[in-house]
Amino acid sequence: MPTHIHLLIEPRKETCLNEIMQWIKTRSAKRWNTIHGSTDHLWGNRYFARAVKDQQEYEFIMNYIDQNPVVVGLAAAPAEWKASGAFYKAHNIPGLVDFIQNDRQPYIKLLSPIPPLVSRLMPSAQLEHTLQYPGVYAETIERLYTVAKAIPKIGDTETIREPPVYLHYFTGTADFFICEYDGEDTMFGKVRHNVYHPAETRYQRFSLSDLKSNQFLKLDFSWQVPAIYYT
Repeated sequence: MPTHIHLLIEPRKETCLNEIMQWIKTRSAKRWNTIHGSTDHLWGNRYFARAVKDQQEYEFIMNYIDQNPVVVGLAAAPAEWKASGAFYKAHNIPGLVDFIQNDRQPYIKLLSPIPPLVSRLMPSAQLEHTLQYPGVYAETIERLYTVAKAIPKIGDTETIREPPVYLHYFTGTADFFICEYDGEDTMFGKVRHNVYHPAETRYQRFSLSDLKSNQFLKLDFSWQVPAIYYT
């Protein structure tokens, strides 16, 4: 809403509500001030919270939050208000957190949680670390999500002599350049076992689960795909 927000939150066992709210308020205030060149306080009084008693109250609160922009005349339907979970559900966009002022309406920017499509691609140790610091990796997560949706399906680039590489994995002894992905476990690309002899690079299919079974595997967060391939 223009003057306040409604959040329905289920903290993890190891996280308290105060920590969550501190993170949200600090992150959003820094983002707001950066965009607007301001040093003012963004939030007013301390937040108000109460526990949800049962499923019936949960559904009532969900409906109240969704209908709030409609009731006050900001939107004709819940899914039309971009700063809402209803908008994200209607457009199948995962994740809420930070917001920026975008002309007439706030716009929710993907920061956390990590979309399943992205988490599926990440080695377990790397995923665990990223989940601990979602704000730090926000832009990386968003970029990986965009790229992951655009990776050609298996067979789509077979007529291209040098297909573009969308993802890069590496270990201490090999590099894996991914050009195609079926969205589940099968990948196609090239593997290079010796950086000093690139001619030894060859194309083949990979099993994502087999790749991730290597404890030394890392997904290259800095890999850049030319925008022409996925925008």
